[in-house]
Amino acid sequence: MFKTACVVSVVAIAGSAQSQVWPQFEGAMKHVLITFDGTNVGVEIDHLVNPEPTPLPMVNYGDAHTSPADVLDGMYISSQYGFLADGLISLPQDAAIWVEMTGATPGLEIYEGGRRMMRASHTYAPIFGTDGSDAAWQWDGNMHHPWVAAPALGDYEAIFEVYIGDAVTGARLSGYVSDEVTLDWVAIPSPASASLLGLAGAAALRRRR
Repeated sequence: MFKTACVVSVVAIAGSAQSQVWPQFEGAMKHVLITFDGTNVGVEIDHLVNPEPTPLPMVNYGDAHTSPADVLDGMYISSQYGFLADGLISLPQDAAIWVEMTGATPGLEIYEGGRRMMRASHTYAPIFGTDGSDAAWQWDGNMHHPWVAAPALGDYEAIFEVYIGDAVTGARLSGYVSDEVTLDWVAIPSPASASLLGLAGAAALRRRR
């Protein structure tokens, strides 16, 4: 009886884990490298490790995601871009590095992520002005791949300013120089949709013949 109950419990737990649906991702990581020399903040896209040209693709896989990732349902998504320290960063006392989105294509949404493989631990909380959140977001110095989402096919971009600010309020601290980077994406049909369109086109061509 006890063994049977244990087996049922294990199967139930395994089934629950298998039923969870987290966002899919394709393509290698493309890091947004951040530096700080004591006065100047630097930020640039790393094209050496991953030379994939931009804009990076966003795809709608049609998944119904497990909460809280369900904020991405029905959206074209990407997590390829990720903020990463380029070397050791030593900050002034009570200071932090902040990233503020200063401009973006209408409709673009961004949600908190983390390390790409740890999707179940991401908060998926809105950031960078999404759903009324603050435009500025405090970066903790660790690799962070946010989830970027768009509602329709097309080209999207966002402009980010990286600066030194108060660790609590985010207020800019004087005496430090910020830097800016523009990230871009293109929302494209999913591979499955593209295949179906190709098959439909081939069938139509055969009928015309």
